Amino acid sequence: MSIGSNSDGFGPAQISAERAIRFPVGATVRLADIDKDPYPILRLLQQQEPVSWVPAMNMWFVTRRADINTILKDAETFTTHSSASPILDTFGSQMLSTDGMLRQKYKSRCVPPFTVTAIRGKPSGWIEQHANQLVDQFQAKGSVDLRPDFAVLMSVRTIIQVLGLPQDSASRIRLWYDDFAAALANFDRDPHIRERGHAAAEEFRAHLRELFPRFKHNPDESLLGELLKESGNRLGEEEILSNALIILFGGIETTESLILNAVWALLSHQEQLQEVLANPALVPAVIEESLRWEPPVQSCTRFATRAITFCGADLRAGDVVQCMLGAANRDPAWVSEPDSFDIHRSCAADHLSFGAGPHFCLGAPLARLEGEISLRVLLNRLPRLALDPARPTAPRGYEFRKPPALCLRWNVP
Repeated sequence: MSIGSNSDGFGPAQISAERAIRFPVGATVRLADIDKDPYPILRLLQQQEPVSWVPAMNMWFVTRRADINTILKDAETFTTHSSASPILDTFGSQMLSTDGMLRQKYKSRCVPPFTVTAIRGKPSGWIEQHANQLVDQFQAKGSVDLRPDFAVLMSVRTIIQVLGLPQDSASRIRLWYDDFAAALANFDRDPHIRERGHAAAEEFRAHLRELFPRFKHNPDESLLGELLKESGNRLGEEEILSNALIILFGGIETTESLILNAVWALLSHQEQLQEVLANPALVPAVIEESLRWEPPVQSCTRFATRAITFCGADLRAGDVVQCMLGAANRDPAWVSEPDSFDIHRSCAADHLSFGAGPHFCLGAPLARLEGEISLRVLLNRLPRLALDPARPTAPRGYEFRKPPALCLRWNVP
């Protein structure tokens, strides 16, 4: 029975009101607060209401790392598949909106280009090439907004190449992506945002359909080339389209934000920046600690498949459960001094920023590699790289989190 059901005499408004009394801290949560700085309110929830009802979003927030791990690894009780899922609504049935054998089918067919072995092979060369080409465009200027002129283009160019799309698709894909992101974070259920997400998804599908004959007649080693090869185990065309959509979105969102958050974090901590400049082998540690400290994706959404009492909270079948990854990564029960950015933190790579369990992020190895290469190229080619004090910035966002702009400056020879 979903939260909207009134078969027991209680409508959704009354249920939410009663839960708000039971969970007074959750009742104070507002999107504007967690958009600006989620961590103080998430810490308070951890301490007082680790599983809490948040009326402003009509969902449960779970904030302790151990509880989130439990939920993400229990797909039978907490599923991604629901008619209420904005991912399913926007992209259709694909690996992130299904569970069980269907999820396994989709993910197993799409995983080969994303393994650590595959990513550390050919892609590392052209990722570095892309990074250097982008820096060539602004190196002589002495300043840049890193988001539009580097991070966005790096993430789009890379995922386009992995998928096998022509690079001239980049400008259209970036426009579609903005509508995807808005639709997936549309917790207020704005119908216009939903419609734009649907329209962008259909335009992307039409673009791919036009390219399918090329892949079928001249298959290459790209993901779409492999998926469209004739074989007894291949996905149907509609399945390929839906899974390409979620891979495209994830490849752009996670990587763009990872690059921006890592650069902002490191340049905000001068002593650690100097360490990295003296020892570039620390770059992977910067990426992992940045992912822990300021995760690009702040939450994983699940839907309760049955009524269950979880950590003292009574959930109904269909309830939306939001696993707050930013809270899990700063859980003091797991990590000491959780609010400090420390590139020497030995456990940083055990963060939950890529999720956990059967829906662990397919593109995690690619995102990590893009982050490492981008940071190395930027530090190597832009002497005395620093944040521009005249245009300060910080990450924002309650679902997808990154600096709206990242203005940098450096010494020009």
